[in-house]
Amino acid sequence: MTVTMMSSVRSAAQPQVAGTFEGMLLSLIAVAVGLTIGALAGGSWRHAARAPVKNLALLLAGAACECVAAWWGSGWAGFGLVVAGFAFLLGFAASNLAITGMVLVAAGLLSNLVVIVVNGGMPVRGAPATATYGPRHHGLRPGDHLTGLADVVHVGFLGQTISAGDIVLAVGVATVIAALLQPARRGEATGSPARTRTWTS
Repeated sequence: MTVTMMSSVRSAAQPQVAGTFEGMLLSLIAVAVGLTIGALAGGSWRHAARAPVKNLALLLAGAACECVAAWWGSGWAGFGLVVAGFAFLLGFAASNLAITGMVLVAAGLLSNLVVIVVNGGMPVRGAPATATYGPRHHGLRPGDHLTGLADVVHVGFLGQTISAGDIVLAVGVATVIAALLQPARRGEATGSPARTRTWTS
């Protein structure tokens, strides 16, 4: 999964726009955890190579939009790229819901997207209310909505303020990667409707 999915920022005092190393840190940890769990469960890259993953073009398009948006100045064009990126990534997740953990990925993406759309960006607790950080983030404002789902959870050891959607998304990414490293179930290998991957030891 792409590491540009997260909407986290480094800290309330000095936010980092997603796309920098600090902004990608939670994604990188999720990937590392997924690889570790998958390997400990006896997984292999050859299983991942045969995984029935659909619509990779949507994943690539979403990643491209998110990467460009991360370096875009504030404005409607950049905001449009953010929303388009989330839409592509949600389309990818929705088309692969049979993969273990992909429901969590979709839920995390949708949570972040809803907050971003209704507020014109992701509110960040602790940042100045008048501050904006590219097209994706701005300081938490009195008129913002759904602030419980915004970037309000400070994680000290990461030095980041993240959202509930980021947490769900990270768990989902780790679960998907771990599951893809496992051998396919018999029904999946023979092309029958049972397409879900399960963990085996």
